[in-house]
Amino acid sequence: MKVLLVDDHALFRAGLRLLVSAVLRTVQILEAGTLAEATALARRTAGVSLCLFDLVLKEGSGPDGLRLFRRAAPEIAVVVVSATEDDEVIRACLDAGAMSFVPKSMPPEGLTRALRRVLAGQVFLPQPFLSAAPSSGHRQGLSPRQLDVLRALSRGLPT
Repeated sequence: MKVLLVDDHALFRAGLRLLVSAVLRTVQILEAGTLAEATALARRTAGVSLCLFDLVLKEGSGPDGLRLFRRAAPEIAVVVVSATEDDEVIRACLDAGAMSFVPKSMPPEGLTRALRRVLAGQVFLPQPFLSAAPSSGHRQGLSPRQLDVLRALSRGLPT
């Protein structure tokens, strides 16, 4: 399995690399410090199945940066790993194509559990986000992300 770590802080990437290696013994880990490096790596490396993506990068931050990456590598499952824990940001990331959202404030054992769920094809979201009531402006029907997943499933792609 190949996993791409995208974070502009080398020290955080090193810690994440150790954690991912402990969860997945036979994993090839690729690293990028910028959005440009991440998209280039994703395009030229076959078989990357998971990307752990920091939301704040020097160029292409936030959900817009995530959309750019998803356009470059739509087949890669993206898990946002971010210091931001705002419900609206989490919702925007899911709408932009994130499979899951993991706060950087989680303890290592919590991140390990989250990674295991994601690798099993399940969605992981922070508990406070799951417990929060939907905003009053929340509309009925499928979100843009849900429509993307539905289209991918209809093409036979995995979740």
